[in-house]
Amino acid sequence: MSRTLLGARFGQMKEPRSLLDLSTVMPVISLTDAADAAPVARAIERSGVPLILVALDNPVGYAAIERIAAETPDIIVGAAAVTDMDQPARARDAGAEFLVAGVGHAPMRDAMRATELPHLPGVSNALQAMELLDDGYTDMVLTSAGAAGGMRQLKTLAAFTPAARFCATEGIRPGDLPRYLSAPNVGCVVADWLAPVDAVRRRDWDRIQRLAEVALKLSTPAVTTVRAL
Repeated sequence: MSRTLLGARFGQMKEPRSLLDLSTVMPVISLTDAADAAPVARAIERSGVPLILVALDNPVGYAAIERIAAETPDIIVGAAAVTDMDQPARARDAGAEFLVAGVGHAPMRDAMRATELPHLPGVSNALQAMELLDDGYTDMVLTSAGAAGGMRQLKTLAAFTPAARFCATEGIRPGDLPRYLSAPNVGCVVADWLAPVDAVRRRDWDRIQRLAEVALKLSTPAVTTVRAL
């Protein structure tokens, strides 16, 4: 299953390059009830964030992707963090339009390529990033960014893999957004705090929208200070 929204979104951009150009904030949600997927997606969409990632950390993930694809066609839905070999195809069949992986080894790259979906393989160090560059990738996910050393790790990556661009994920708090996005080799940050468990349980969609609006505001160029690493 494939929708055309992602292609249309790229077509509207002046010089589209990759998923990293779609939004500086990439929300990821983890749900226990697929019925909550569309309302959460609509709340995030109302904030102005154009895409959403659904975590495949439980069996509900695929059903949540299906609900978002069917009920909220104006938001781009992706799957994360892909770690098992069968997940890329299952996510595509559920309606995912892009993939974000937690790993970047060759078999996973092959599995993601086979879906023909835009995708970001995962790395945690410069050697892995070099391997991906050698395989033709320039855009990738920096997994466990906080635990991996944060800005120090990004400086190392900029020195050893200057052609690589990253979407930083894990261990990043809202207040960290401007700092991470000021790094010239960071295109976006994955935000995992936009759909708190208590807000979803209470069906407080307005709170989720406000959290997404704050994240978007913190990540805009007017807020961030671009500086060299």
